[in-house]
Amino acid sequence: MHVLALTTQKGGSGKTTLAASLAVAALQDGERVAILDTDQQRSLTSWGQRRKAGDLAVQSVEPSGFKTALGRLRADGSTTLAIVDTPGLFGAGVTLVLQEASLCLLPVKPSILDVEAARPTVEQLRMLGRRFGFVLNQCNATTQARTLDAATALVKAGALAPSMVASRSDFLDAMTTGQGVTEFAPRGKAAVEIRLLWQWAKSQLEGSANG
Repeated sequence: MHVLALTTQKGGSGKTTLAASLAVAALQDGERVAILDTDQQRSLTSWGQRRKAGDLAVQSVEPSGFKTALGRLRADGSTTLAIVDTPGLFGAGVTLVLQEASLCLLPVKPSILDVEAARPTVEQLRMLGRRFGFVLNQCNATTQARTLDAATALVKAGALAPSMVASRSDFLDAMTTGQGVTEFAPRGKAAVEIRLLWQWAKSQLEGSANG
């Protein structure tokens, strides 16, 4: 079972929104997905409660119980992918998640402040020996210069997902209805970006299993 963690030490980066849509995209791709919400804001749990389909249960987990919850999923054997949402403020609980992650995705908005704010997360992941990749998120779809500058800075620090995710209303609307963007607007640009991101993450997860 792979464990995909969305993490960064900065709030507002879009971890929860990406986690929800990636979970749906993975499910549509044949994965058997479980979602663990370790963020005390429980935004991903609320999304799961709004979801009408019964195919993606979101489990709220306290940091102290994370390893136990993950152990149950592994023992059950019916899950191929666990997606974990983490708080924007690091602590011992987040470290417990990162230690179990097959791959960590770090959403970063295309601004110098957000790029700089990602550095402490990168340092901790390197200390833990965890595989990670950046995702440029909430990009401006019409002006790309700032996005390219951020990409240039991030690629020097680690792997960068080739699929950049723009700020689109489909993400907000999908979260409101308990859906992923690949369900809400399957032919939309947001859906294309998420499918590409999932395929990249999937290739990285497979690489972590083989490495």
